[in-house]
Amino acid sequence: MTGTMKKDHQADLGTAPVGKLLRSMTIPSIVGVMAYNLYNIFDTLFISLGAGINAIGGVSVSFPLFLFLSAVSSTLGSGGASVMSRALGEKNYEKANKTAANTFLVFYTMAILTTVMGLLFLDDLLLMMGITEELLPYAGAYTKIILIGAVTSTGFSSLIRAEGSSTYAMLIWLIPMVTNVVLDFIFILALHWGVTGAAAATVLSQCISMGMSIYYFFLSGKSVLHLSLRHFIPDRKLISEILLIGIPSFIQMSGMSLSIIIINRFLKAYGGTLPISAYGIASKIYTFFLIPITGLTQGLQPVIGYNKGARRPDRVREALKLSSCVSVGYGIAVCVITFLFSNEILRIFVSDTQVADLGTRILTIINSGLLFSGPQYVQAAYFQAVGRKWTSLLLALCNYVIGFLPLLLVLTKIYGLDGVWYALPSSAILTLALSCVLLMKGTQFKINKAAQ
Repeated sequence: MTGTMKKDHQADLGTAPVGKLLRSMTIPSIVGVMAYNLYNIFDTLFISLGAGINAIGGVSVSFPLFLFLSAVSSTLGSGGASVMSRALGEKNYEKANKTAANTFLVFYTMAILTTVMGLLFLDDLLLMMGITEELLPYAGAYTKIILIGAVTSTGFSSLIRAEGSSTYAMLIWLIPMVTNVVLDFIFILALHWGVTGAAAATVLSQCISMGMSIYYFFLSGKSVLHLSLRHFIPDRKLISEILLIGIPSFIQMSGMSLSIIIINRFLKAYGGTLPISAYGIASKIYTFFLIPITGLTQGLQPVIGYNKGARRPDRVREALKLSSCVSVGYGIAVCVITFLFSNEILRIFVSDTQVADLGTRILTIINSGLLFSGPQYVQAAYFQAVGRKWTSLLLALCNYVIGFLPLLLVLTKIYGLDGVWYALPSSAILTLALSCVLLMKGTQFKINKAAQ
């Protein structure tokens, strides 16, 4: 790619009509996030066909560890992308180069530490997550391989998207997803490797994703960055900035892991394997419905970050307004679809009547929260993109800790098992209310400051 073509990516972020720009950034992001999440959907489907209900339960209980690995890469990817987008908007290419290099450096350090610590304390971690004895062998076999492949769980697609190369960022997840489906079929159904085959397929597919990221930055000539060894010298100030901005993403994903762990412990007390398996399937379907919102926020962040750096507040406001409207419309559509077809959706993944019936009730309740989670995620993406790290941190804590835990305790005392499901949308409503207050407060502060 020529230098002019490289610059065109950045020119589009700063000058293209905002609606058209959001479409061009968001649609590939949605496809990429969908491909990433289909890893888990296809694993569940193939495990259901080839290994049985206990295998599904074991993988579902170990899912929080998979989310934790994703949280590590998301922390660095989102933090690095925010810093890099604003640097590119300011035309500060040296800072953009150093940001990408330091993101790589910290990621591989953290991934290696996660692998070592996870393997040393694997059984203790699984027992802490509330796993039953009959599910432990399945969870252990699956999680061990996922941990060994932690270094392949990269967040570099966020950095590629920060340059404006949304299509390549999409391919980084689409191609490995197709590979994962093929390997799942071979390893689980043809070779009968069960959960071991599912984990191996996931890790091998992630190797392709990692290889494509490395190729883009170092070999393809497509990147606007020009990385050299001097950029890889650790910069403590820059690393701190990346981590502080990325921490809300870590809390969001690891908070999701923590909430699943806590919920599984409640479910173990309220009924054991049946509600654990039903919730495991319903939560993965919920994650699938969340994909367009996640893709929307990923496409939104570089648009806001770049225009923040380029001092174009009018474009920032327009992008935020359009994205908020889209998220509300999508939330309404999901509520209608779930109300009408939740049982049919569940039966795609499980034939057991009891699991499907309970999963239907769970999915109907938790999917109602998307009506509120959508605009809240959009606002959180805005705060993160403009560098308002403490606001982003507060919202992440509210959604998964400060708001969720008290609601879970109170609602389970009132409604029993149903209180577990009610806590999730209730937490989304509370967090959205707080986010709206903080957004209006920040806007009013800027208006008052401009009037002085």
